[in-house]
Amino acid sequence: MAGFGFSLADNTSLREGPDGNLLLSTLPLRILRLNTPLFRLLQHLQEGGELNEYLHRNPGLEEGNVFRLLLSLVSRGYLKLDKIADIEDYPKVTVIIPVRNQPGDLQECLQSLARLDYPQDKIEVIVVDDGSDTAVSDIVPSSIKVIRMDRSYGPAACRNTGAAQTNAEILAFLDADCIAGENWLRELVPFFRSAQTGAVGGYIAGYYRDKALDRYEDVSSSLNMGKRLLLEGDTGSSFYVPTANMLVSREAFLATGGFQADRRVGEDVDFCWRLRKLGYTLLYVPSGMVAHKHRNQLGRMLQRRSEYGTSEAALYRAHGEKRKTFLISPYAGLSFLALVLAILLVNPYPLAFILLAFVIDLFLKYRTLRKYNMVLPLRQKDYATLRSHLSGYYFALFHLLRYYLVLITGLGFLWHPLWYLAALAIILTSSVDYSVKKPKLNYPVFLFFYLLEHLAYQAGVFWGCLKLRYFGSYLLSFRRV
Repeated sequence: MAGFGFSLADNTSLREGPDGNLLLSTLPLRILRLNTPLFRLLQHLQEGGELNEYLHRNPGLEEGNVFRLLLSLVSRGYLKLDKIADIEDYPKVTVIIPVRNQPGDLQECLQSLARLDYPQDKIEVIVVDDGSDTAVSDIVPSSIKVIRMDRSYGPAACRNTGAAQTNAEILAFLDADCIAGENWLRELVPFFRSAQTGAVGGYIAGYYRDKALDRYEDVSSSLNMGKRLLLEGDTGSSFYVPTANMLVSREAFLATGGFQADRRVGEDVDFCWRLRKLGYTLLYVPSGMVAHKHRNQLGRMLQRRSEYGTSEAALYRAHGEKRKTFLISPYAGLSFLALVLAILLVNPYPLAFILLAFVIDLFLKYRTLRKYNMVLPLRQKDYATLRSHLSGYYFALFHLLRYYLVLITGLGFLWHPLWYLAALAIILTSSVDYSVKKPKLNYPVFLFFYLLEHLAYQAGVFWGCLKLRYFGSYLLSFRRV
C-alpha cells in the first residue's frame, strides 16, 4: 500500500485515556472506540508517518484488511484520503463498451482511451455492437476487437458477451457516450489491492455545459455519485455504482455470474447488490473521472428518470432483504414528528416538543462526553446537535418529495395543511441540494428541473410497482445513529 496517504478528517481527533482509546468527531458529534493497534496506526498517520512504514514495523498486520479498514473510516467521515498510490505492477485491464447506433460517440470514446495514462500494452478494448443499424466495425481501428450481436439484446447482455472474451484481471465497463479522463484507470486500479474489493466505481461528470439542463445534469444526474468516498459490503443498504464507470475484478464478476441479461434498466444496481451479498467490497471513489453525454433534452431526461423509477419494483422484489434505510437519532426523529404535527394541525404547541427533544439530546451528548472526560464548548455541542436534527429533517423531507409529492399535493385539496408540508419539503431539500451541489444555475432554474425530475421518478416508481403488483419500493427501515 505504499503511496496511499491518509489523515484525520477535519473536526476529528484521537483521545487516549483510562477509559480506552477513542476517535472523536465533533461534526457530527460521534465517539468511536478503537483497539490499540488501530489507535497506534492512526497516531502514526496523524504524525505524518507513512502507512507502508507502519506495516513494515508490524508484520503481523494483514495489508488488505488494514487498507479496507482505513477506507471504511474515510467513508464514515473519520479520515481523509489524501493521496492515491502509484501503480507499480500494472494489471491487464479489458475495457468493454456496448454500443448501438452511436458511431460518433463511439469514436470519441475510443480516442479518449488512446490518451489514457496507462500502458497501452496492458489495455484491451472490446466493443460489443448491440445490433446497430449499420455495423460499427468500419469505424473502429483494427487493433480493437468488435463483437456484433445478431440483434439488440441490451447493454447487460453485451457486457457479459465482452467479458466472456477476455481473461484480464480487471474488467472496466464504459458506455459509448462517455469520454474517459486521462487518469481514469491509473486512479481506480490501485484500489483493487484490498483483498475483498470486488468492484470500484469512479466519478461521472457531465460532458455538455452549454444548456441550463446540461449544467443541472452535471451535478444532479443519477450517475453522479458525489464527492465522498463510499464503501459497503454485505449490508442492507441500497448502495451501487453505475456501469458507465465501473471496474470489476474478474474473480468477482465470475462469482456473481455477470449481469442479468434480461434487465434493460437497473442491471448495474442488481449486479452490485449480488456482488455485495457474496461478501465482496463495493467501493466508490470520487476520482478516475469520465464525462458522460447526458440526455440534454428535457423530455428525454425525464423519460430516463421515469425508467429508473420503474426499475425499483423489480429490483426490490428480487432482493427482498433490501430496504431504504434511514440513519437518524431517536430525538431527531421525534423532533421531526413534532414539526410535522404542528404543520398538519396548524398549531404551534407541538413545536415545544422540538425544543424538548433538542434539550434531551444535548444533555445525553453532554453526559457521554463527560463519561469519557471530554470537554467541548457549549456552542460546539449546540451546533452539532442542531445540525444532526436538521440533517434528519432533510432526509425525511427528501423522501417525501421523492416518493409522495403527487399524493401529498392531491390530498391537500382535502386537507390544506398538507400543502404546507409539501412546500416545506420542496424549499428545504432544494435549497440544501443547491448549496451543496453548487450548480452553475440560478436557483429558480435549478428548482424547475429539480421538481420535474422528482415528479418523473416517483411516477415511474408507482407505475413499476403497479405493473408488478409489488410495492416493496415503499418499505422502509430505520437505524439509530
